[in-house]
Amino acid sequence: MAIESMQKARIAIHKSVSDDLIDKVQALGCCQFVPCDREGADGPSAAHLKQRLRGIDDLLADARFVTRFLDPFATKKGGGMAVAMGDAPEYTMGQLALMASGDEFPKTVKAVRSLEKRLSDARSGLSRASGLIAQLTPLADLPYSLDFYNRGTERIAGALMSVHVAGVGQLKLACERAFGDQVEFFALPPAAKSDMRAVSVLYPRKMADAFQESLASLSGQGGHQTSRIDVPSHLTRTPREELAALASEAEAFRAQEAAVTEEIASVANGAYALCQCCTDYWSIRKAKLESLLSGEQTEQITVLSFWIPKSALNGFKEAASPYESLVEIVYDEPDEGESPPTLLRNRGLAGPMEPLITMYGTPTYGKIDPTAVTAPFFYMFFGICYGDAGYGLLIVAGLLFLMMRKHVTGMLAKFLKVLIIGNIGAVIFGAITFSWFGDSITSFSFLRSLMPLAKLKILDPMNDPMTMLGVSMALGFIQIMLGLGLAFVENVRKGDRFAAFADQGAWIVFLCGLVLGGLATGGAVGLPPKVGWVMAAAGAIALVLTQGRDKPSLFGKAFSGVLSLYNVTAYLGDVLSYSRLLALGLGSAAIGMVVNLLTHMVSDAIPVVGFVFGLLIFVIGHVFGMAINILGAFIHSLRLQYVEFFGKFYEPSGEEFSPLGISTQYVRVKV
Repeated sequence: MAIESMQKARIAIHKSVSDDLIDKVQALGCCQFVPCDREGADGPSAAHLKQRLRGIDDLLADARFVTRFLDPFATKKGGGMAVAMGDAPEYTMGQLALMASGDEFPKTVKAVRSLEKRLSDARSGLSRASGLIAQLTPLADLPYSLDFYNRGTERIAGALMSVHVAGVGQLKLACERAFGDQVEFFALPPAAKSDMRAVSVLYPRKMADAFQESLASLSGQGGHQTSRIDVPSHLTRTPREELAALASEAEAFRAQEAAVTEEIASVANGAYALCQCCTDYWSIRKAKLESLLSGEQTEQITVLSFWIPKSALNGFKEAASPYESLVEIVYDEPDEGESPPTLLRNRGLAGPMEPLITMYGTPTYGKIDPTAVTAPFFYMFFGICYGDAGYGLLIVAGLLFLMMRKHVTGMLAKFLKVLIIGNIGAVIFGAITFSWFGDSITSFSFLRSLMPLAKLKILDPMNDPMTMLGVSMALGFIQIMLGLGLAFVENVRKGDRFAAFADQGAWIVFLCGLVLGGLATGGAVGLPPKVGWVMAAAGAIALVLTQGRDKPSLFGKAFSGVLSLYNVTAYLGDVLSYSRLLALGLGSAAIGMVVNLLTHMVSDAIPVVGFVFGLLIFVIGHVFGMAINILGAFIHSLRLQYVEFFGKFYEPSGEEFSPLGISTQYVRVKV
């Protein structure tokens, strides 16, 4: 259980060397700077730093715009996965600085913004033309110029309306009654699968008010749905003439879009790679400036507070030694109510588990780090749940090959190591249950030479599930007792011995007594049952006497103490949760057996090509089994830690240590 010891420090740096020193500190990645809440943080001397930060933000915005815009066009993208897999290009900070500060970056941004505007204009024009085509297509058979409905003439006005098919006749009759032969009424054919028809009405301009009154009267008498069709004012010719012109215009915009797209594609990879480098460079510079701004600023001095692991102090002092006459370091105690950040340092098999622990919550500084005690249980449970030696061997071999071929780093490297160790557990458990790709060794005659592996068989979950259930629940009981034991030790360490005895010790004695008494009664252990029952009684008495201690009245204390014994059902539920180890292990074996059975059936039933189809079923079926079972094994093994184990002792209220470092998204930086 290794939480790194932290030291709080303050450093006063002369501004002539502050940039150089913080560059070195950033390369070390060992200092988490603490924001200053004093007046110096916002004083006049900080203005220059803030101006530099605004400039970097503008440059970052430009670089991110280019990468975002070119992302659909670039064929060589890189990114976070490439960095984790070691496939990203590697540069020094000096090389990145040259790319970011040279003329090529601003020229690239300007060129890409120009291309983006041209592409946007082409797409906007195409969208506008396509929209007008869609609007005018239903009016294609209209014989009149659209100018009639926009401006009309000195004597004639027009209206285009969308009218329900059942109301067209009523509208025509109303117009003829109101205007006689002075109205020109024309109804276009209805659109397919539509109840609405476009209707044109041309009438004397002087009768416009009468026409509107006629429409209102028709609607007031229960007329069918009628709405006006607005035509853009710049369209003056007949719909067919305008449609032909719009089609030509749309084709021109498509050609323009294609030409610009081709031009973008020709420069995409180079510009994309450059701006990825610049994005990472300016992000690193921004983090540095934000750290400088976190301190107090005077005209000549920058004062910074930071947390640093005690193991990194010598490296920090060595980095600061060239500036000894311009730097002063003072070691501070934490402020009242301030808690140091948490940095986990676990070695061996526990190290790869750290990301899974912090995914649940960061351990509180000075409290228990559960990584080392969680790792063996997680690996063991994963192996039991996955439970097939053939699957485990394939995955271990594949992941080891990947890690040897690639320079895998960071969180991905730890995750892959977790899978490798867990699958080694699957190989071991698969060997002792004789599960090699299900029952392949006994199912296929050409594998009978591997039968000596059956000598490793210790358990047979398929034919004797109760033994495996007992093993699963025994492992669960041991882990739960360990969780209570860790909480007991933590209370003793804090000096609260009574809470350790009352809240953990009494439960440990009570639960162990119940289990021991039950096993002895069943003859499973060679002890008198009385020993277990006496232990259980002692634990129960202790619980009754202590669990109501916060109640004010004697009756409340006694009642709460007796009622606390009901929590034994919660512990029973926790232990029963470990039966999922049996269930998932049986599931893996069952899927393998079904795949082998189907392989046999198909290969035997189909002559000549049956072997080919059987081989396909074998490969696809077992690949599916590997994929689905590894997901279940990982999730359920982790769930047992998070829910059943951590709830007994773990306090995940810490702040993760986040030092100023060189963090990149697209490239690797050689320090």
